Amino acid sequence: MKKNDSGTFIGYNFGKERMMFLTVYKPLEASTTLRFYRAIHSRTELPPESAYYLQSLQKGYNGEKNWATYLNELPKNIPILYDLQFEVNQSTIQIDALCILQNKLVLFEVKNFQGNFSVDGDKWYSPSHKEMKNPLNQIKRAEPLFHQFLKKYQLNMPFDYYLIFVHPTFILYGASHQEQLILPGQIPEFLDGLKQQTFSPQRLHTKIIDTLLTNHINDIHLLHKPEYHFDQMAKGLFCGVCGGKMKRKHKKTFSCMKCHHSATVNDTVLYNIQDYMALFPERKVTTANIFDWIDEEVSKRFINYFMLNKFESHGLGKSTYYKQNKY
Repeated sequence: MKKNDSGTFIGYNFGKERMMFLTVYKPLEASTTLRFYRAIHSRTELPPESAYYLQSLQKGYNGEKNWATYLNELPKNIPILYDLQFEVNQSTIQIDALCILQNKLVLFEVKNFQGNFSVDGDKWYSPSHKEMKNPLNQIKRAEPLFHQFLKKYQLNMPFDYYLIFVHPTFILYGASHQEQLILPGQIPEFLDGLKQQTFSPQRLHTKIIDTLLTNHINDIHLLHKPEYHFDQMAKGLFCGVCGGKMKRKHKKTFSCMKCHHSATVNDTVLYNIQDYMALFPERKVTTANIFDWIDEEVSKRFINYFMLNKFESHGLGKSTYYKQNKY
């Protein structure tokens, strides 16, 4: 088993003639941008434009989780990768989900729109009758870029690209039939088609997965960068699911006071250290700083031991600080 540059495990091995395919996937997680805004929102008040942007990011992520639930119904040996992002010829493309079938790739752009929308030619209108960006144009822009990506890495595999509307209240009036557009009521039939797919892994499939994961980038997109200061932020341990305050439940677990999500001490501390690193890249990650950041919820001894095992250490004694592992 190997671990690629994105930090995702790829498991496979080669025989003389055949390849045995183990678990190969990039799981769905909150994007770096969403985590960044969540981290601020949990600890201080966001300005209105940033709060609205966070709400939009969260709504989109909820839609992706909804679609992931549907894709879980597919045969278990079909590889699925979520939330991919690439740079192609100085342009960025984002793919919400990607399935690898025997003879083609299937890409998905997921929308979590609610309410009554309408179409007049190429123009789309929101429930408030305001003209909006045509979401199909996002696919039309990404398609040639993804073609270029596949060609660059000599991945000879055709692909289909679909725009999926997952919220059950979404209605679209005036739309002509388009193969790429899947409305909520069409999802069951569409999934039935995917469920019929058989998959026998080949070396090309592994090459595709490895290339996708290796070239995935984790940039933060700061549409409205809010102002925030360490001294003005609430300290403590916060939930990785909803951002609520975490309190110790048992010796080895914490529980969220808002959504009741439970997590191990290790996972909770790691999540909050990563928040600190994302929000304050200019500040050193030291035992004392993290002890302050999490409001002394665990001991300095635990933090020191934890970071020695999870991060790269630099310096000696009281001057020791930590950085994210390179592997």
